[in-house]
Amino acid sequence: MLNGNISATIPGSGTIGGVGGMIGSAGGLMTENMNNNGTGSKELCGGMGGPQVLLSDNDLNKLFESYKDTQEDAILSEGIERLCGDLGYKPDDFAILVLAWRLDASQMCQFTKAEFIQGLQRMNAASIEDIRTRLQQIVVRLRTDGTEDFKSLYRFTFRFGLEPGHRILSLDMAISLWRLVFTVHTPDILQRWLDFLEQPQNIRGVPKDTWNMFLNFVETCDIENYDDTEAWPSLFDDFVDYERERTGQAAKAKDDNGGEPPPDHSDFTGS
Repeated sequence: MLNGNISATIPGSGTIGGVGGMIGSAGGLMTENMNNNGTGSKELCGGMGGPQVLLSDNDLNKLFESYKDTQEDAILSEGIERLCGDLGYKPDDFAILVLAWRLDASQMCQFTKAEFIQGLQRMNAASIEDIRTRLQQIVVRLRTDGTEDFKSLYRFTFRFGLEPGHRILSLDMAISLWRLVFTVHTPDILQRWLDFLEQPQNIRGVPKDTWNMFLNFVETCDIENYDDTEAWPSLFDDFVDYERERTGQAAKAKDDNGGEPPPDHSDFTGS
């Protein structure tokens, strides 16, 4: 996900080859203290329901320096891969998308110094172990009781996947990110939607409105009673037409076969 590659989803793994917002109030009240030698530190109160942690600016800077690029003041692909490895994840794991969201990363394949340090301050994390623990807590929350948080993550994912200067996601990237972001909340209709998008057709890309409204669409979609006079994107109308035609053909084939599904001849080789 953060290294820019795209390949097939591994079912049930929560990862996808290739391939913000904040959970609740992870930062809480922040006060700044100065120790005797003048080194600043941030005390974050109320972070993720855990104990107060004193975050040292020096610790955060050292952590950043250990992964930053040798030429640029940012963590780039190589550093992100090492960071993911130290955290025990692959760059295309759902948890790393969550990390990018928590850091409010502006684009794939890099964390700026400000994004990294300020994001860790919000996460109340000053070490690899802290980051790993916070990510585990956030993923659990998203799985169990994170409706509003998931919406924030979902909206972030569109912006995160955009190429610099672009306003529309490429179709391949949109398909990959839909598979990834729905790791913890997979709508029943998702695979049929992705199958539709992968059919040969002239789809230029996925704009922001279509991406955002898809979340509402999956929550309310009723193929049989779909009203194409409502203000849905035309791509949803096309999908519903595709599904009605597909299911109608399947039902006809079943009727023609005496109520049984049509036989599968995919392995028939003849004699």
